[in-house]
Amino acid sequence: MIGALAAKKTVSQVEAIRRATEKSVRARNLYTEQTVADLTAMLVDAEDEVRRAILRYKSLGSLPDNKLAALEGLKKLQADIREATSRLHRDQTLLFRKTAKASFRQGIYRGIGEFAAAQLPFYRDLTPEGIDKLATRVFTIVDTDALDFMTNYNLVLAGDVHRELADGIKRAVMNGIATGKGIEDIARDLGRAVKDPESFRHAGSKVFTKAQYRMEVIARTEVLRAHNQGRIKFHDQVGVRKLEWMTMEDERVCPICGPLDGKVYDTGRFPQQPAHPNCRCTNVVAWPLEICGGELGAKVAAEPDACILPPQAIENQAKAKSKENAKLKAAFESGKVADLNTLTVKQLQTLSKQNGVSIARTKSDFIKLLDQVEPGFDHSDLTGAALKVKLKEHRIGLLRTKDDLVKLLAKKQRALKKAQIVSERLKKGEGLHVLTMDELQEVARTKGVSIYMIRQDVIDLLDKLEPEVDHSGLKGKSLIEAKQRYHIATTKNKQQLIKAIEKTIMSDAFEKFNNVAVKLIRS
Repeated sequence: MIGALAAKKTVSQVEAIRRATEKSVRARNLYTEQTVADLTAMLVDAEDEVRRAILRYKSLGSLPDNKLAALEGLKKLQADIREATSRLHRDQTLLFRKTAKASFRQGIYRGIGEFAAAQLPFYRDLTPEGIDKLATRVFTIVDTDALDFMTNYNLVLAGDVHRELADGIKRAVMNGIATGKGIEDIARDLGRAVKDPESFRHAGSKVFTKAQYRMEVIARTEVLRAHNQGRIKFHDQVGVRKLEWMTMEDERVCPICGPLDGKVYDTGRFPQQPAHPNCRCTNVVAWPLEICGGELGAKVAAEPDACILPPQAIENQAKAKSKENAKLKAAFESGKVADLNTLTVKQLQTLSKQNGVSIARTKSDFIKLLDQVEPGFDHSDLTGAALKVKLKEHRIGLLRTKDDLVKLLAKKQRALKKAQIVSERLKKGEGLHVLTMDELQEVARTKGVSIYMIRQDVIDLLDKLEPEVDHSGLKGKSLIEAKQRYHIATTKNKQQLIKAIEKTIMSDAFEKFNNVAVKLIRS
């Protein structure tokens, strides 16, 4: 009789978790649609800017009887288009960063909610506020390296789309002008971003439509990836050992995912999900759950229906992690080699990841080490298999040693302190022009401004030196030759650095102002 009741209770819990998982998927899909809508709105704004710029070009001297005015108008048009697409890239990059983190955290929240919905021991008394608090705790202790990778991967994909969009607009405009098309025709050739899903299906494949389609695919796929990863990380953290692949079980299930439905995998080895772009699948806890062992098992033994860490255990883990982080932070902020040496290699690796210091050796590191063990030989040309053979021969590891990490972290801290001093000088009203070149380069690094002359910087400079020539297509050898012709340096000079930093500062200030304005409007 007791066994039958326990079995009935387990069945009801399985059904409750499955229903909660389906609810989680609906919430994920709603968030996806909101993300897609936000991306589309940004694209529509950029499209309107580009369209207005093209239509303005007509009044800026595009008529055949005024070639000089036409040239000036074209330069202004190109600058306006570049500004519009750059702003779109920046805004959508910020959105992708935000949605990846929010989706990951939402996945954790929903995983906890599924246990609460199933009335599992320790979780059934959690309120929505308690679930939210616990989700925050879990987020602080799970490995977020996967989240960082996903975010960077999303930004690479989005960057490709934006480059294609900018190039597509430029081609459409220049080809239209070269073939004598009217301005209105050129604007129509760009296509439109479409908000209505039904209209979008018949919108064709023009410049803006293609960008919208690719951006939607990225958003739908990567929001799902982050959400599912959050749930998997939560399940793994609390002790769920197996997960089941779950499709939407409708007529849209594809041949790739259909055979996977219902298959059970170890949580730590669950296959990549999404399995393909626009995948809709998720995962659900597989039963039965095993009982935890050790001291925790004794506490859970009275509730044998589940083997998961109780919320209190997660709280304790979060407190321990917080204490550990405080220790690492103190060692790093002191900047003292002695303090950093008190940390273990694993702690130093964690600290390195937190502060942008690679734990892996670079090719330059390998060459220096080989030069030390084989003095007199030139190792600079070693690559691929030949380099691997040499590293194996001299037992040179791929990861940096404890001493390497300590030195790099101490150097990083010194650079940050130097940057803080510079920042204080700027706050006191001292302009960028009073800073030394080293100080300016440090400011540039902290602001994410490249100290090198990137391709666009070179093209902008060439446009000023040769205003009658179109340099937009320069790359590779032709770009190098143009740089050599005008003796353009690899790194920015002082004035170029100041201008680039000021532009970034203005952009940051505008973004902060815009965020405040949005909050005021919504309130």
